[in-house]
Amino acid sequence: MNREILLLNSVTVDYPGVRALDSVSISFCTGEIHAIVGENGAGKSTMMKVLSGVIRPTSGLITLNGTPRQFTRPSDAIRAGIAMVHQELHLIGTLNVAENVLLGREPTRFFNVAVDQQRQRIRASQLLRQLGVDFKLSTPASDLSIAQQQFVEIAKCLASDARVLIFDEPTAVLGEVESNQLFAVMRRLRDEGRCILFISHHLDEVVSIADRISVLRDGKLVQSFARGPSGVIQGEDGAVADEGRLANAMVGHELSSIYPEKFYSSSTSPAIEVVGFGASKKTHNISFAVAPGEILGIAGLVGSGRTETAQAIVGIRPCEGILRIQGRDIRFANPRSAMEAGVAYVSEDRKHRGLHITLSFISNMMLPSLDTVSRLGGMVIDSQSEQRISKNWIDTFKIRCARPMQAISTLSGGNQQKVALARWLETKPNVLIIDEPTRGVDVGARSEIYRIIANLAREGLACIVISSELPEVIGISHRVIVMRKGTIVGEIPRETLALKDCQERIVRIASGLSQESDSQK
Repeated sequence: MNREILLLNSVTVDYPGVRALDSVSISFCTGEIHAIVGENGAGKSTMMKVLSGVIRPTSGLITLNGTPRQFTRPSDAIRAGIAMVHQELHLIGTLNVAENVLLGREPTRFFNVAVDQQRQRIRASQLLRQLGVDFKLSTPASDLSIAQQQFVEIAKCLASDARVLIFDEPTAVLGEVESNQLFAVMRRLRDEGRCILFISHHLDEVVSIADRISVLRDGKLVQSFARGPSGVIQGEDGAVADEGRLANAMVGHELSSIYPEKFYSSSTSPAIEVVGFGASKKTHNISFAVAPGEILGIAGLVGSGRTETAQAIVGIRPCEGILRIQGRDIRFANPRSAMEAGVAYVSEDRKHRGLHITLSFISNMMLPSLDTVSRLGGMVIDSQSEQRISKNWIDTFKIRCARPMQAISTLSGGNQQKVALARWLETKPNVLIIDEPTRGVDVGARSEIYRIIANLAREGLACIVISSELPEVIGISHRVIVMRKGTIVGEIPRETLALKDCQERIVRIASGLSQESDSQK
């Protein structure tokens, strides 16, 4: 029988001018996967930071194994048996995989004065095999893909041998195959008697894997659900809880379809075209064209080369083949030259490459287009123009930001994503490439971002959307190309996107089970 291992009793967390958690009481049990859901800013991450010792609550009590505890730092929580896989990656880029996995827990020899590197490699390899992944332990963390870095973070968590494991958006950077690998690990850990706390914006994942679900809204616990004897998730009233009911509980009202109606442009002249294109040594023989007003989706498994291709287009990586913008052959040396030619790229890695987290909203907003508000050869910045432009985008995208000088780190994930998008739109591009547009974003903010992208296409932008989420790429795109092993292996036209088995078709093509382009059938 499962027993209570961790209890929050009337926990409140106050920040200046904001109550992030409001007298929340909730229990967590052994042998259970307990999901915490809510919109961005609902208090989920704050709760996890309290449990993992990152922050101290303003009031309230934490009880672990029946004993009141107060964690003043993360090391206190780790020693008590609570470990957390954070949404933001915290690897040290100059250390290799094995060193990162066992950082702070290094096996030693010679009277604890030297690291036993052989034992370190063996232990790291064991932990990674538990996750079903295999890559060189000598690889520097900086050379890993985002998905690989996430698995290293999870291996670090397992290395602590904690009894309470907190997973904060662990699948945000994983594809479907990698996510399923992780879920298998989570179920095994649960069956071993550990307590698993799972935060996710993917409600289908939550319904699939959780034994209990707690919904937060505006810092308060508003509703709870549990898996009944029949194996289905039920509310406290006994009614079956599906993704729609969870979404309604999160936002506090009925939520209609999150995908906007598709508008199809009649334009045929491509705004961007690639022929035999590729990122050097990463992708090859890629050819497609996108017209003004069109949204092209790019699907594929993690490692298929989608991000590398986008980065090669805008000059982040060296490229090969032909790139045409507005019918003119061109090659960009860097993202600035791409921006000047009307091509903007919104990175998948919002925290490290998409935004400068330590800077303010207004600084982030204006960095790509700073020359437009510079005076006297860049010696003076027109602050009034900066304020006006920032206010305009706050209003246009409904960004929840108290003032332009507010630190970008204080904004929720959904609002940060809107800033990442708005800062590049201020450069007035003709082509917009968006990599994982809603990673780490709640269902309400997702709907707003989809609406923004659809409106941009309606206004004549050529949009390329890269996404690991098949419902997303199907729901927003006019057509989809599928990549595998660095090249295009299939295309899903407009008519096929409306079919019920479309998602299965994309999975088959991306997995190599079907090599035939759907458009040729």
